[in-house]
Amino acid sequence: MPEKADLLKELDWLSDKISSQVWTLNLAFLGTAWSLLIVGGPGGVRFSVRNAVWVLVPCIVSLLCQMAQYLCGYLLAQRLLREMGNRTEFQYPRDSWFYRGRDLFHWCKIIFTTIAGVALVITLLQKFA
Repeated sequence: MPEKADLLKELDWLSDKISSQVWTLNLAFLGTAWSLLIVGGPGGVRFSVRNAVWVLVPCIVSLLCQMAQYLCGYLLAQRLLREMGNRTEFQYPRDSWFYRGRDLFHWCKIIFTTIAGVALVITLLQKFA
């Protein structure tokens, strides 16, 4: 029967997969919007600056949220390591700004990536319709 440690391992693996997908999707959305803004696409479809902004800004904010998430995690780990001294066990302080920030930025990057993807799909549908 699975134990709590197995669930924590699964969550860690899923979080890593989500982060990888967010990174990949944002780069793809940025590249698509940028190329449609600069060069255009099939059938002469081009993005205006106004179209591109709705994709580019959420992508950039999402990538900044990802960086902030990792920075919060790093700073929290550094603080815990300093406070541990000779102890070998620790517990995450759930009331810490860094702990809360890590969780907040995790969800923000997902939300902003979703916004960028929806904006890209809506804009493409409008352009091809």
